[in-house]
Amino acid sequence: MRTSEIPSHADRLSELLAHVPHADMAVLGTIAPEPAVLAHTDDRARSLEVDQLRIGKGPSVEVATSQRAVLADLSQIRTYWPDFARRARELRLHSLLIVPLDPALPAGALSLYAHRSHAFDDRDEDVVRRSLPDFVRR
Repeated sequence: MRTSEIPSHADRLSELLAHVPHADMAVLGTIAPEPAVLAHTDDRARSLEVDQLRIGKGPSVEVATSQRAVLADLSQIRTYWPDFARRARELRLHSLLIVPLDPALPAGALSLYAHRSHAFDDRDEDVVRRSLPDFVRR
């Protein structure tokens, strides 16, 4: 699995965090053509993504496969992805917003994490979805 950083993507992730008020970290990952972390704003987010990609399970992998976003707190998803929930709790992350990448990119997801519960809402998802074309252009 690759963990190569694409500088323009890393810069864009940092910009995105400024527009989603309660997001503490972000990571961009893909499952095809091979599992890879393309960019991240925090090593904790990177390690959470790597864990999911390594075992092939977790909300980022599910979103990349299903092309359906996940907006939830850990308490809502712990039965679906117990290993992910346990690891996120160890990192003191309590909310997640994960959106599938544009179909023009390999199957992947843009994941935002927050330390507080109920950090994200539908408006945040809209902001993230509007930012996705920037990842294709850059």
